[in-house]
This record gives sequence, structure tokens and C-alpha cells, in this order.
Amino acid sequence: MICPPADNPGRTHMANHYLTSSFVLEMSTEDAEMVRLAQRASEALSDLADEVSYADLGPRFAALFPPKDGDDFGSFLDLFDDRNFPSFDCDISIDTSNAEGCCAVSFNGSNFGVEQVAKLIFTACKSALPCAFSWAFTCDRLRPDEFGGGCAVITEAGINIDSTPAMVGRALAAAAILPFDPACVAIEHKRFSVTQGEVLVSYNGQRIEQYGDRITLIGKDWEGYPDAFWIAVAYREAIARSLAKRLPVPEEAAIMAHLPQKR
Repeated sequence: MICPPADNPGRTHMANHYLTSSFVLEMSTEDAEMVRLAQRASEALSDLADEVSYADLGPRFAALFPPKDGDDFGSFLDLFDDRNFPSFDCDISIDTSNAEGCCAVSFNGSNFGVEQVAKLIFTACKSALPCAFSWAFTCDRLRPDEFGGGCAVITEAGINIDSTPAMVGRALAAAAILPFDPACVAIEHKRFSVTQGEVLVSYNGQRIEQYGDRITLIGKDWEGYPDAFWIAVAYREAIARSLAKRLPVPEEAAIMAHLPQKR
């Protein structure tokens, strides 16, 4: 990708950007063969190699990538953002199988197709799961915010792709969270009758929940849970919802002691 700088409109400085990755996965020979066939189909559909018929790719390929919308390669093309140029944007090399019947498959590229490679691994390489790979985003000129990277974590449950800007954002958000302060808890009692009521609990101006209160006769008065109980509820929920940081163990224990212990 080529882009001009934003700081000097009078001159045009060209810059090259690279999204690079290189990693090796060990997988079964059957899965490695599916990677080889997927690479073959990708190159043929991108007009980078001789045409290949869908039937020639075999029944297992067809089971992984069945026809869709009247196109034999319909579900295979779903791997790619650009269906008109279905490339993995990387070199794929497959070693011979070892004594255990596994192959080392390497993926390397300087303009790496992160999403399509992750989708290929998730769909066709179940023997390699769980696995992960990372990448770097770089520029051949020193420009602010032109460097970063990310990672893809692939499990049976799905694909999770993360980037350094997102990681930095979460870290900064976490750093901005302050320790729990009981003074930030708002407790609003709502009595509907002598024996019925609810309590709205908020923390630092953010609504947590409106709970039913348990009102009992204590001496001559009908009373609900004490404020210390609701502060403990607010502590539990504020921590769970990342509204506040946990307190040191002694302070936390003192607050949580007001909640009934589970048996």
C-alpha cells in the first residue's frame, strides 16, 4: 500500500507498508493435503495457475467447502474478502510427513492475508487446533501510528483476531479504572408496603441493578438489608463489570463479610 504523508502537502514522499508474518503449524497429513488443495484452488481462481475442476479436488474438499448459491466454489470463496481475487497473500510450504503421520506446514508473507489464512486453518486444519499466530504491521518510513501488529487465536470455538491498537486501548482503559470506593455507592430504597420493597444500587453514577429487598420485623420495626449488605453487592458487581479495581484482601474481606455465605 502506498500513501503520501499528511504533514507536508508540498512534497510527495512515498511509503511502503507491510503486514508480515511467518509461522509453522504441525497438522495431520490429511489436513495438510486440504491446505495444498486450497492453495491450488486459490491460485487457479486468481488466474495464477492452470484451471482446476471442482471434482478434481476430491470428496473431502467438497465436504469442507460445499457448493453454494449455484457456484461449486461458493463456500470456498467465503474465505476471502475479495471473491474476485481469492488469494491467501502468503507462501505456503508443506513438508513430508513424519513417523507420527504429521506434517509441518509453513505460512510466510510480507502482505499477509490474516483473515483468510485464519479461516482456512479453522475450516480445514482441525488437527492443528488450538493454535495461534502473530503478525507485524510496518512502514519503511518512520511515521507515527504506522507500526503495530496483532495475533489470531484459533480454537474449535472460532477465531479471535486482536490488534495492538485494541490491546493498548484496553490497557489504557484498565489503567483508568480506580479502586472501589464505598462512597461512590448510591443506595435508593423503594418501599411499596410495610413488608415489600426494592433497592436500586448504583456505582459512581452507573446503574447496577434494582434488587428485591428482604424486609423482616426487627423489634418493633420492619427493616430490610442494611447498607453494608448493598455496599457488598455493589462491590461484587463493580468488580465483575470492570467499574472498579479490587481492594487489598483484608479490605475486600471486610466488605464481602456482609453477604451471606454460600453453603
